[in-house]
Amino acid sequence: MPPKDARCAGTVGSRPVRSGEHGVKPGSSATASVRRLLSELVGSGWTGALHVGGSPGGVLYLVGGRIAYAETPARPGLGERLVTSGRLRPETWAAALAEGRAGCRVGRVLLRDGLIGGNELAMRVAATVEDAAGRLLRTDDAPVRFADGERHWLGDLGTQRQRRRRSPVAA
Repeated sequence: MPPKDARCAGTVGSRPVRSGEHGVKPGSSATASVRRLLSELVGSGWTGALHVGGSPGGVLYLVGGRIAYAETPARPGLGERLVTSGRLRPETWAAALAEGRAGCRVGRVLLRDGLIGGNELAMRVAATVEDAAGRLLRTDDAPVRFADGERHWLGDLGTQRQRRRRSPVAA
């Protein structure tokens, strides 16, 4: 579960990154590209949401400097992919989203209820992220803002799984 101070996507409280903060200036003439800004945020290990304006726009969600999720209206999101593929019925997806959205734990709800397995969820999320992030990273000179601490409603499943794999084995 995310920390109590974490905000899920769609909540109020995001703010622009100010000059000198995190070493980046979103939306300023000094910002060369979305790629450069993302690289600086990733390199510094930030958690939050990088909102990319323009057309089509979208959001890159970072957890500890890793891209945890990405979305843009130009590409189908996880829910749309699960429903259109027939993997989940629309009402099943809607119920999981309604239950888990506020606590940034939709992924955990899907797993807990046995609606999808962990490996399948990871693969579908990876495909969604790759598709959306690829589109967003081709955006040049779009207005951007970083919402420190904002998290995606899916949760941090991928990041936690990666940390476990890197943990040393007890002797």
